[in-house]
Amino acid sequence: MAECFPVARTIKEGAVLAVVAPSGAFHPQSFDQGVEWLRERYEVRFDEGIYSQQGYFAGSDERRLKELQDVIRDPEVDAVLCARGGYGATRLLPDLSVEEVREANKLLVGFSDVTALHALWARAGVRSMHAPMVSALGRANAEVRGDWRKVIEGEARSWTGLEMVTGGMAEGRLIGGNLSVWCALLGTPFFPSLDGCILFLEDVGERPYRVDRMLTTLIQAGYMERCAGVILGAFTEGEAGKDGVSVDDVLVERLGGLGIPVVKGFPAGHIDDNASLMFGGSARLDGEGGVDVG
Repeated sequence: MAECFPVARTIKEGAVLAVVAPSGAFHPQSFDQGVEWLRERYEVRFDEGIYSQQGYFAGSDERRLKELQDVIRDPEVDAVLCARGGYGATRLLPDLSVEEVREANKLLVGFSDVTALHALWARAGVRSMHAPMVSALGRANAEVRGDWRKVIEGEARSWTGLEMVTGGMAEGRLIGGNLSVWCALLGTPFFPSLDGCILFLEDVGERPYRVDRMLTTLIQAGYMERCAGVILGAFTEGEAGKDGVSVDDVLVERLGGLGIPVVKGFPAGHIDDNASLMFGGSARLDGEGGVDVG
């Protein structure tokens, strides 16, 4: 079983949360609403440059890189929250230090394109949280916000009633994120170890044949056989073509023969009720449809 990472800095009422935008530009109103909610319990900091926009990025690579480096290095900051996903985090990876992330030992919060940073945190041996980002929190309902708060403050979570693809039991360190971003890291020095891990995957806007291609690449590259189990989240906006093959069909066909426990239908990803998951912590997967994350 993959060894779990130590708990990062404790997050509680009054903790200092720094917000960064390492990827795409965001909707200011939703962002401001998310910040307002967070400030009911935490101290929230961000640089005004976060509102920048350059094409599809939240400002230049240099701006986004410095912003992230500054909060990693700031000793007063307890956790790093991302404003939104989009695209752009992978462009920053060559200039981000694994050693600095490890020494800072700060929780990272985000998903989607932030998967590139989850991979960096995993390489550093530091926990990170796959969860709604600040802009999404601005639009989220009370249940999603409550779940987010419980997980960031260290509460273990359990789910039942998921759909079995392959039965069995597995335990390991939880890792994962967006399938497309994982595949974009293949062949780079930024792909973390999956040995003995429980792998979580989700995606949005990818047609069934594209999901097939990405999973096939991971399988043929030898990565999937290293996992102890797989949890499949939401795969949205990937409608079947005229051939009638669905993303669900692809997931079952490609992953059902791995010989490890696989469940699908986990309520996390690009959906309104996006459940929060703690990466780097322990996960217990029951192929009959249960998941425990601590």
